[in-house]
Amino acid sequence: MKDLETFFKPRSVAVVGASRTPGKAGHTVLANILEFGFEGDIYPINPSVDEVQGIKTCPSLSALAKVPELVVAVLPREQTKGLMEECARLGVERVIIPAAGFSDVGDEGRLLEQGVMEVAREAGIRVMGPNSIGTVSTSGAFATSIVTLDRMRQGSLSLFGQTGMFSSGIARWINTVEHFGVSKIACLGNKADIDENDLLDYLGDDPDTRVIGIYTEGVKDGARFASLLRRVSAAKPVLLLKSGQTAMGRRAIASHTGALAGSDGIYSGLMEQTGAIRVADFEEMLDCAKALEMQPVPAGNGVGIVSITGVGCVLSADAAGRFGLDFPSFAPSTAEAVREGLPDWIPVTNPADIWAGIEQKGAEKAYGAGLRAAAEDPSIHSVVAIFTVIPESNMDVAGLFESLREARPDKTYAVVLMAGDAAMYSRWKETLESAGFPTYPSPARCLRALGAMWRFASRQAF
Repeated sequence: MKDLETFFKPRSVAVVGASRTPGKAGHTVLANILEFGFEGDIYPINPSVDEVQGIKTCPSLSALAKVPELVVAVLPREQTKGLMEECARLGVERVIIPAAGFSDVGDEGRLLEQGVMEVAREAGIRVMGPNSIGTVSTSGAFATSIVTLDRMRQGSLSLFGQTGMFSSGIARWINTVEHFGVSKIACLGNKADIDENDLLDYLGDDPDTRVIGIYTEGVKDGARFASLLRRVSAAKPVLLLKSGQTAMGRRAIASHTGALAGSDGIYSGLMEQTGAIRVADFEEMLDCAKALEMQPVPAGNGVGIVSITGVGCVLSADAAGRFGLDFPSFAPSTAEAVREGLPDWIPVTNPADIWAGIEQKGAEKAYGAGLRAAAEDPSIHSVVAIFTVIPESNMDVAGLFESLREARPDKTYAVVLMAGDAAMYSRWKETLESAGFPTYPSPARCLRALGAMWRFASRQAF
């Protein structure tokens, strides 16, 4: 599916309907292309003005000296078929259609969509949309979203599906709150042409993508989807969010994109058979994706926890079994090393409650001794620190975890920031995640992500 590469790394792009007016889609698409630092040729198409955002315009595609590799059709739905006919005459091969009002709104729109796609199919034009919010590619320094974005950090997570959220709110959330990078994003819209199967096939072979997140409301070719999931999931973690679990949800899907939702039970079985990881919502998808994008997958399901609070230990124990994880007893040498940061009278267990050690010897000593010992224990594959973000726990937390990673890069590391001072929380979260250590607001969310990593590593569904 290398023919999809142009949607993410074109050498030239035309924005038909480019606008000088902030807030209009034709203005935002061009602004995003410039913001991401695209180095290819950019052709704003507008017959009414000479330039848009400092770039000279052309009155039409036909007036261009070269045929653009990609066209973004920022036009009303009624003008889309005429533009597609122009693309067909010129030999344009790739088009993104952001406009809604096609099969997503009923019979009239469905007929319009059919007319557009008849022209595209006859000319061999690949189409993303209609009703597509656009694409993002950090390695291609390229974004076509109709929602304003800031340039994003380059990473290895790629997201796609039937929602504009990926190229809008979720993209901004990742960039400003979660502090990890993405590779590619694609919003499929109505899937009149390019669908989940096409993107999964493409990203399965994409060297810039290591983790894949999918949102779907139903697939057209279930057999091909199952085959692709099985192939891709054997090499890369695939996180799948399938909506329409209830009759009410399926009715909402029909009104949203005009699609028919598949049976939820079939998708559950599909996850078990293929090794893909089903997630319940976008929160779980991003929690799991963050860990998979930042950290190596664990070599086993043994978790070592060092916590400032006893409730963190108890909640972790409650969650571990649900996600296929175990808390092995520390080896005698590990327990002895943990004790270096604790008063003599405290029993050493896993999970380890180190509050008394923090009171007596300070956070740096208590956490340092416990976490280093856990990382060296051969039965511990993932190491988790639970902090309450208060002055008593203040320390160079990123420096500690960087030293752990330097000593034992084979281990998986994660951090729980369990309430506390808001400013300190935000600072710690950004510092840790910028250094490559995922953070979570609760033990359950942390262990859920580690469980997903272990499921991928072991290829076992539970």
